[in-house]
Amino acid sequence: MRLSKWIGSLLVGAALCASPAWAQPIDDQVRIAARALADEGYALYEQGKYADALVKFDRADALVNAPTVKLLAARTLEKLGRLVEAAERYRSITILQLDDKAPEAFRDAQETATKELAALSPRIPTIELTVQGAGAEIATVMLDGKVFPRALIGVKTPLNPGVHRVEADTPASAAALDLKIDEKQAARAVLELKPKSGTEPVGGDLVTPPGGSPDTPPKPPGATQRLLGYISLGVGGAAAIGGGGALISAYTTRSEMKAFCEREVNGDNPCTNKSETDDTPESPVRYKNYRDSIDTKAAISTALFVVGGVGLTAGVVLLLTAPKAKPASPTKASIEPLIGLGSVGLRGTF
Repeated sequence: MRLSKWIGSLLVGAALCASPAWAQPIDDQVRIAARALADEGYALYEQGKYADALVKFDRADALVNAPTVKLLAARTLEKLGRLVEAAERYRSITILQLDDKAPEAFRDAQETATKELAALSPRIPTIELTVQGAGAEIATVMLDGKVFPRALIGVKTPLNPGVHRVEADTPASAAALDLKIDEKQAARAVLELKPKSGTEPVGGDLVTPPGGSPDTPPKPPGATQRLLGYISLGVGGAAAIGGGGALISAYTTRSEMKAFCEREVNGDNPCTNKSETDDTPESPVRYKNYRDSIDTKAAISTALFVVGGVGLTAGVVLLLTAPKAKPASPTKASIEPLIGLGSVGLRGTF
């Protein structure tokens, strides 16, 4: 069905229907305004600006109770992921009483709404909320910040797909759970009430634990010791590598000295010439420099190997002896899946 046909029907609209709700005459000014709003809404719809389009369609629908505009609004709600509201809007079109004088566009819109409602209904997910624990019978249950009727607890309830937060609260206990609901999903959430503690919200006020913000999680046991262990391993490894480099350099210098000592200058072996002067081209002074360099590098290598060995040993010991986190107790936050025939859900305690 073309939009121009729907929008044009607003000009002859509500006054032609037999329903008493539509019996009030609508003047030309209202019809023109409604048609302009519907046109603007459709332009926004085509641009993908569904939230803005819905505002226009709702305003037009408030001026002229036309099923054509209601159908456009229902489709917009569906695009926004608000499947529950879309289904109700489709249903409101199907129950309208149209007489023989109703425009053909109105009848087409009603028939289309019936088909689209049938296609949409299986896509709407449901949630079944239950509360367990001491005080469950008096707990206030909230869904996305709104009070959840007690009559619906334990009953499959339609809701829109997306992320939802469910909470249960009593003066002495509370529970909360975040759920991601997909289309067609039959979810089940079990809220297990646990006693409130000083680190949990009580009556809407967040109590800050001593020594820091409630948003700052406590360090796990042995965290500092493990950090020191990793630092020791790093320092020890670096020292060992440095010691190896110094040792290689010492052997290189020793090879250079050996080559120097194997040469003879003016018939003399410079490494055995006892003269302390530089009268010969090569003298014992250079041999002495070689020896000093080798001794220095060897000493540095030894020291670095000692530091490296101590660091690596200390790191291993610190890591192996660091306290480990204890398994979470039943009173701590936990989430477990619930899988049943035709349904899935999560159980959470906080």
